Amino acid sequence: MERIAIVGSGVVGRATGKGFSGLGHDVVYADSDPNVVRRLCQEGHHAIDPGALMKAQPSIIMICVPTPNNRDGRQDLASLEAALCAIGPLLASGGYRLVVVRSTVLPTVTENLVVPALEAWARGKAGRDFGVCMNPEFLREASAEDDFLKPWIVVIGELDRRSGDLLEGLYRPLCERSHAPIFRTDLRMAEMTKYAHNLFNAAKISFANEMWLVSRELGIDGNQVMALVAQSAEGMWNPRYGIRGGSPYGGSCLPKDIDAFANLVRDLGWRTPLLEAAIDVNRRTEVATGLRPDLAESITSAAT
Repeated sequence: MERIAIVGSGVVGRATGKGFSGLGHDVVYADSDPNVVRRLCQEGHHAIDPGALMKAQPSIIMICVPTPNNRDGRQDLASLEAALCAIGPLLASGGYRLVVVRSTVLPTVTENLVVPALEAWARGKAGRDFGVCMNPEFLREASAEDDFLKPWIVVIGELDRRSGDLLEGLYRPLCERSHAPIFRTDLRMAEMTKYAHNLFNAAKISFANEMWLVSRELGIDGNQVMALVAQSAEGMWNPRYGIRGGSPYGGSCLPKDIDAFANLVRDLGWRTPLLEAAIDVNRRTEVATGLRPDLAESITSAAT
């Protein structure tokens, strides 16, 4: 069994910590909010300020701090940087430890920010003196603890094999119980997978909203339409449909139907920006893959 420190004890941190505690691991929560620390202690958990991590001496540190956007919409990494400063002295004290990024971070953040910062603190080499993994969470806020205990997939972005082996060992009992696959990737792919996961959900919701808005204007029940589409459209029930990037989206239906519907909406004085974006994306893909070089000049002109 391992001693695991959960740095950042919000929804993700608590679900992660309680899940591993239930497997018999010794879990300590670290949070900069004294109210959170006090509440966790009142619930019977071991909770500390991040400055006390040295005393706890965990062998695995999981970073679960929030990564909100700042006013200009860019990711704010202040909490992550603060977590790295709290973890640094622990790494400098010697002994191999694994640092796991569970926070949602943009691709390259782990290798370009987390790894160099920890190496500077440890005066050592990541992958040799300490391990690093990026382990995105796929937890729903309303059911985070249950989702952790019954994962449908676990993705481990590993800096090196030793790091990945150690983290996979933590998850294996949960995955064997729920028959969930474990996928091991590099750091960037794990970061990108988390963002693509969230953005796909956002795009699907946006499509349903766009169809609802148009349906409402036409006097149609858009919710009933999408309920039927959920059963009729292959993209809904076939998880392999449409996921190979760079492939043509030609054929006898998709290009002509999306153009026809977008033109209907324009003629009525409405807009379907998501459908218009879909047309643009696929035209750009056709240019990038060499299928429609004739479109290259028009796309470049539109961009300028």
